[in-house]
Amino acid sequence: MSHQVLGVEEVNTAAEALRIAEFAKFKPAYYLEEINEIQINGSSWRMLASVDIENSEEDHFLAVVDKWTLSAETIIPPVERTVVDDLTKRQEPSHNGADLGLVNSHIRRTLIPKRKGKDCWLEEDVVVSKLDSSTYIQFIPRVTNSSDIPFYYPQVATYGFGYIRTDDNCTACTLVILVRELAIGSAVATKKQRSVWQDLVKKLYKWTVTERFGYQKHSEHDVIIGYEQYTAKYHQLKAKYAQRWVEGWTEQTDPKKFVYEDIAIASWLLCLWEQDTDAQDNNQPTFVDLGCGNGFLVYLLTSEGYTGYGIDQCARKIWTQYDCQVDLRAQTLEPFNFVTDADWVIGNHADELAPWVPIIAAKSTSPSAKFVVIPCCPHDLSGKKMPLKASAGQSKYHIY
Repeated sequence: MSHQVLGVEEVNTAAEALRIAEFAKFKPAYYLEEINEIQINGSSWRMLASVDIENSEEDHFLAVVDKWTLSAETIIPPVERTVVDDLTKRQEPSHNGADLGLVNSHIRRTLIPKRKGKDCWLEEDVVVSKLDSSTYIQFIPRVTNSSDIPFYYPQVATYGFGYIRTDDNCTACTLVILVRELAIGSAVATKKQRSVWQDLVKKLYKWTVTERFGYQKHSEHDVIIGYEQYTAKYHQLKAKYAQRWVEGWTEQTDPKKFVYEDIAIASWLLCLWEQDTDAQDNNQPTFVDLGCGNGFLVYLLTSEGYTGYGIDQCARKIWTQYDCQVDLRAQTLEPFNFVTDADWVIGNHADELAPWVPIIAAKSTSPSAKFVVIPCCPHDLSGKKMPLKASAGQSKYHIY
């Protein structure tokens, strides 16, 4: 049996503990209900949030906004990728791009959305400027009318971040989020919009702190399946299945959680299986989903042409809504005695069965059996929950 384990990088636990201690100092001020208008260099801005930060240099702040400039998808999830013009070019500022001081750099970028058939691309100016001892970065959408701003973008004429010195010794400063709204309240009109700004100031603070201590990558992402390959598959399955099943869900559970989560898992598995099938030029793999619950993952994999079945201790109402070829079995599984001939053993939030998944895969009569485990609560082989205490830089899943 072959399997792949993605390790976690060695972490400097002392530095990680200091970084986490700095995170605990995060105490933001939000101005989402009332309007906090400020004047900067003679122009008016609405401040949405601010947070004090200690011992972080301007370079730390600039390193963060530089990453966000090159990869807008980091802070705007509906964006798939960012195309940036030649960084060596210095273009003339737009009409409202130089009002926060002396322009240090001015580039142009294009945001390419994930839903290419529904959402439009957006061209944007990014302006970094200095005013006294403070530094600002502005993001300015290049649109003729405000109605041209896509849904995934803040409903503003301009938004930006600021690094403002608050003492002469350069040991303290304030990070701020600033906007120029399209209309009064347009940037914070909905609960979702308000939560975006709250998340953004928290991310700005944490990333700036992290730059100070030095970023340590804990694990490699997109190692087995490429990001673009996975994203394309996810949007294909989402368009094909999501609306129907969210609207027709018969369980008491939240359909948006389970439908979209299982579409994501199915997308990854399908990409992996297609990749393996192409590489090995063999038949499609078979599968078994242990503790399949609502069975939606089994339904998705079966609907996409793969043969397999799911097992759970009791049937669910939703099972009757699936096509007859979806093989779901209500039975008590004794893991020590259970043997399968499946090529893939899946444990998706399988609770007490999770630690048994590798063992069951090892006993599979398939000569090329593999397994995938997506754990929820850690259990040992007796079925008892395992109390796990993670150290700085570790996750409980890594320990498990």
